[in-house]
Amino acid sequence: MPELPEVETLRRSLLPLVKNKVCQAVKFFRKDIRFPIPQESLVKGLTNNEVQDISRQGKYLLFHVPEGFMLLHLGMSGRVTLQSTLEPQEKHTHAVFWFSEKTYLHFVDPRRFGSISWVPLSGKHPLIDNLGCDPFSEKMNAKTMKFLARKSRAPIKSFIMNSQKVTGVGNIYACESLFHAGIRPQKQSGKITLAQWEKWIKCLRDILTKSITRGGTTLRDFFDPSGSQGYFSVSLSVYGKENEPCPKCSCPITRHVHSGRSTFFCKVCQPA
Repeated sequence: MPELPEVETLRRSLLPLVKNKVCQAVKFFRKDIRFPIPQESLVKGLTNNEVQDISRQGKYLLFHVPEGFMLLHLGMSGRVTLQSTLEPQEKHTHAVFWFSEKTYLHFVDPRRFGSISWVPLSGKHPLIDNLGCDPFSEKMNAKTMKFLARKSRAPIKSFIMNSQKVTGVGNIYACESLFHAGIRPQKQSGKITLAQWEKWIKCLRDILTKSITRGGTTLRDFFDPSGSQGYFSVSLSVYGKENEPCPKCSCPITRHVHSGRSTFFCKVCQPA
């Protein structure tokens, strides 16, 4: 699943293509993806209107126009590709957005876990109303995180992947940030100290920043609009490295599976 760096990379790639450009037409090829697509509202809100900006909330992209914004989520395998026609160029193309200067953005999602929604100027929508702290926001600080986790018995990894607590952090960056912070993923989030929260936030921001700079990871389905893959995966320390030597202590990396999700960590560098 694309995580925050992949979505931010996409945002930066799309911005020069559509900012201050008028949406000429919108075409849909199915009525729903993960959720029903509000086609009438999207066509009315986007067509003949200028895209003022593209912002990000967690893993969501917000295409701002005068009457509101389109809310886009990539899901598990969603991609936005740049094409030269309004007609689909590959299988699983669910929507096409035609901008001025012959810019056609195609939304492709083989697994159909993505979503395309319309949000009016009020800015209220159930998909984003309860999102937690963005890792780069001022709200994300050690005191806030310690307060949010004060009564929680959830493992710290589960806690930071809860989008109502922290938004935009998935399995890859949860594993990586906890490793660099020296925190065992299974430790109860309510027992994390203020100093540990401070270190984790710093590590998370450092890792996310490096990943954004390098275009995200190459894992699974992520591509930017030009078709280029990221290359941060070569810099991953523990994710997907089961039984490989820890980059800090050389002990083998451990893989633990819970509810079908893999967690990678070092038993030595991340003590219980």
